[in-house]
Amino acid sequence: MKYLARSGVAWWILVLGCGLVVNISSAAESKDDDNHNPTGCRNVGYNFSLKVLHLYPGEVGARQSLYFIFNQLHEPINLYQLRDNEKLRNLYLNHSIAPQQWSVFATGEKELKFTCTINARGSNYGDIVDCADSIRVCEYNHVIFGLNNRGNYWLINSYTRNAAVNAVVHYGIIPAQ
Repeated sequence: MKYLARSGVAWWILVLGCGLVVNISSAAESKDDDNHNPTGCRNVGYNFSLKVLHLYPGEVGARQSLYFIFNQLHEPINLYQLRDNEKLRNLYLNHSIAPQQWSVFATGEKELKFTCTINARGSNYGDIVDCADSIRVCEYNHVIFGLNNRGNYWLINSYTRNAAVNAVVHYGIIPAQ
């Protein structure tokens, strides 16, 4: 009888231990899954050149586009807009993205350029890093914007992927495929 009781306890400990291992591995898997592009978000409308991110919203689809940008680093990254002399009266579209988080940028400009930096002591703007190694970008190029949602602005600041998609829909923007 004592043997049955011990083996029953051992069986329950084994079941609970396996359940704990499965739960921990699925939690780690869901965290890793957060860095994949949202469904329908395509790798078009941008390129990286000389450590700079170039956005081309009108290249594929409508000119008013929605970009999802993921910070792959384990520290915050700053995106500073680089402008030509012809656009001196516009506001800068600088932004910071928390580590391992998504941000969403809506734009209707013909072309935009950003440089990427990380915070550094003794420097106001930080150290320049290669955008291609630091961030991942995808574009919803057939987006349905309401009339009041057009323009150039950072829509979402440092969310998980699913929270960023839900927030975009909450604002009344439909990221169509």
